[in-house]
Amino acid sequence: MRAVVVAVLALSATASAAPPRPGANHHLGDDSWIAAYGRPPDAGDREADRMHVHLAFIRDRLGHASPTRPELAARRAELLGYLDDYIAKATTPVNDALPWRSPVFIDERGTVCAVGYLIERSVGRAVSEQIAARHRYDFLEDIAADMPEVRAWIESSGLTLDELASIQPAYTEPPVDTWHAWTKRPKDGAYIKQLDGGAVTGTFKRGRMEGAWQITGDDQRVLARGTMHHGRGTWTALHDDGSVFATGPFVDNVANGSWKIYYPSGRLRAEGAFARGMRVGRWRFYYDTPAHTVMARGRFGPAGDVIGTWKQFDEAGALIAKARVETPGSWDPGDRDRQNGGEGFTLELPKLDGVTRTFHLGSDRRLERIAGAHAAIYAYYDSWDGELLFDADGELLRRDDKAGWQAADCHWSARKRRIAKTGDVARLHELIAFEADRRHRSHDGESASDIDPCDEPHAIDAARAAELDALVAARARIVPAPAAVIASISELPSDRPVTEDERREHTDLATILTAHMREYFAWPHIDSVFVDAITTMPGREIYDWFNYVAEPDDDGTN
Repeated sequence: MRAVVVAVLALSATASAAPPRPGANHHLGDDSWIAAYGRPPDAGDREADRMHVHLAFIRDRLGHASPTRPELAARRAELLGYLDDYIAKATTPVNDALPWRSPVFIDERGTVCAVGYLIERSVGRAVSEQIAARHRYDFLEDIAADMPEVRAWIESSGLTLDELASIQPAYTEPPVDTWHAWTKRPKDGAYIKQLDGGAVTGTFKRGRMEGAWQITGDDQRVLARGTMHHGRGTWTALHDDGSVFATGPFVDNVANGSWKIYYPSGRLRAEGAFARGMRVGRWRFYYDTPAHTVMARGRFGPAGDVIGTWKQFDEAGALIAKARVETPGSWDPGDRDRQNGGEGFTLELPKLDGVTRTFHLGSDRRLERIAGAHAAIYAYYDSWDGELLFDADGELLRRDDKAGWQAADCHWSARKRRIAKTGDVARLHELIAFEADRRHRSHDGESASDIDPCDEPHAIDAARAAELDALVAARARIVPAPAAVIASISELPSDRPVTEDERREHTDLATILTAHMREYFAWPHIDSVFVDAITTMPGREIYDWFNYVAEPDDDGTN
C-alpha cells in the first residue's frame, strides 16, 4: 500500500509544481474553512458544508481577479455565473470508490463536479461525460495534460488552469471499507502509536499483543482498553462518561467473535460478529428505546460486504423498507469504473395510500417502479438521458403544461413488456440500460432528448391522465424517515438557506436510503456504528493518501 501511495503522489506531482494539499481542494487545502471559522475542519463538520464553504470562498476570490485576456471578460463572467448556479444547487458528487479523499468528475448517480458543471453548461454534457469516462478521479491538471479539447476549453474560458483547478473539490472517502488491521505487524516490545492528542499503547511478544493495552484521547482519558494473552482477550471501548460503548473478543490481535455495541443510555445498539477483524454474519441494530425495537437486520459476507436481504423497521416495529443485492447478469459488480451498471441493489418500500415504490440502483443509473391499484409507471434515470418515464407497455410518458399528458410508443418487445407487467424491476432495468447504452454508442453519446427512438406522441385520455397524476404525486410525497435514521446523517446547515433538495435528502426515507446504498450499501445509521467501533480498535489505520503514516522501518525511518 505504501508503494501505491508514493506512486499516486508522484503522478500528481507531474502536473503541478507544488504537491497536493490535504483537504477540500488540492491547491487551497482547507483555507476556506479556516478563513470562515478560524480553525481546521474536524470530524464533526458536515462534508456538504465543507464543499459549500470552499466553493463560495473560491468564487469570491475569482470574482476579484481579471480575465486572462480582455476579450474573454464576458466568457469568464458567464462561467462564474454558472458557478453561482452550481453553488445554489448545493449538490456535489460522492466518492464511493477510492479509499482516500479524491476528485470525482461525475459520480455514479450522474452528479457532476463544479468544473464539470462549467464545462457542461458552456459546451455540453457530452464533453463532461467523455472526461469522466477517462479521468473520473483525476485532478484537472492531469486531465488537461491528456485531453487537448480540455486545454482548448480552458484557453477560451478567461480563467487560468490554476484558477479552475482551485475550484475542483476533493470528496471524502467511504468510511467503512477504507480500514485495515495490522497491515504491518510491529516488532516485539513496547508499542506506541501517536494519535491526535492521544496514543495507542501496549506490548508485543512473539508477534502477539500481550498484557495491558489501551487507547487514550487528548485529555488522557481512556477511550478503549483490554488485557491480552497471546493476542487473545476482551476489548472494551468506552463512551465519554466511561460507560461501555462496545465490547467483544480479540483473537490473533483483531476482533473475532460475538460483539455488542451500546448507546450512552446503556441500551443495546447492535449485536453481531467479527471474524479476522471484519464484520460478518447476521447483525441486528436497535432503537434507543425501552421497547428495544429492532431498527434493521441483515447479513455481511466474509469481506464485510452486504449480502442477502436487509430489513428496516420503524420504532413501532413495522417494516418500512427491504433491500437486497441484485446484480443483473450482464453487469459486472467488480467493475471499478462502473461503466456497465456495477453492483445492483433493489429497495422495496411498503404500500402507502395504495401505492408501492420499488427501486433498482446501478452505479450511474436507476429504475423506479411506482404502482397503484390499476396502473404502474417506471422512472428511468442515467447520466446521459436524465429521467425518462415509461408505462408498462413501453410508452414514453411526458407531461406538458399546455398539452397535458402525452405518450409515445417506443416499440418494446413482447418480452420486455411482459417483464414490465410482472414488476421485475432489476431485469427490466438491465434491458432498458442495455438499449440506452447501445443508443448512446451508435449516436456518439447523444441523449434521448436528441434521438427519440419512439413514435410521435399522442394525447392521453382524462381518466388515464388522472391515474398518472396520482402516481407522480405519490412519488413526490415525502415519507418521513425515523428520527434515529435522520440523526445519523449530517445536520442541515444553519448558516444559510436550506434548499428543497437538501430538505428531502435529510428527511425522506426513500431519498436517504437510495442515496446511501450504492457500492458500499452504506446506510448511514448502520455504517456509522461500525465507523465508531472500528476507530476504537488497535491496529486500525485508514489509508488517506494525504495523511498516511507508515510504521517505522528497521532503521527507524518511515
